[in-house]
Amino acid sequence: MLKEISLRGRGGQGVVTAGELLVKASILEDEYGQSIPFYGGERRGAPVVTFVRLSENPILLHREVYNPDGVAVFDPSLLSILNVTEGLKDTGFLLVNTSIPKKLVKNEYIVDATTIAKNLGLTIAGWAVVNTALIGAISKILGKPSLKSLEEAIEEEFEGKLGELNAEAAELGYKEVKKVD
Repeated sequence: MLKEISLRGRGGQGVVTAGELLVKASILEDEYGQSIPFYGGERRGAPVVTFVRLSENPILLHREVYNPDGVAVFDPSLLSILNVTEGLKDTGFLLVNTSIPKKLVKNEYIVDATTIAKNLGLTIAGWAVVNTALIGAISKILGKPSLKSLEEAIEEEFEGKLGELNAEAAELGYKEVKKVD
């Protein structure tokens, strides 16, 4: 079954890489994936979106995702300036990088990816790189790709200690994601 996800964050948080890693992990499971980044002038802090499709079958669409099955918000400040849930399917999920739930939609999840990244030293120029913790949470919510495939994709992308730390962030995101009741 085709799953479409919108990843929304700011430049420097790893939004584009997150989409690529989700696709890579899906391919490792002999499935299909597609990641389409969309952003303006590249600069740290500017809003960025990546559209991701994951499926057991070949994906014939190649365009923006208009009705996502899920939205992951890398920076909670975006909630006050963007309508991140626009077009979200009634059965879709919202995942927010925060420790403070707001209950914006029926299927809302939170994970404190910023704290996970900071505790593991995953920062660049003072910015927490939250992508791997969030894709771990997405894996748990969707039930795919598996955490094992995510960790493998991460360790192929980032060598050595950096790969290990990012794989650990994915595992913590997977374990610590919570549904908002």
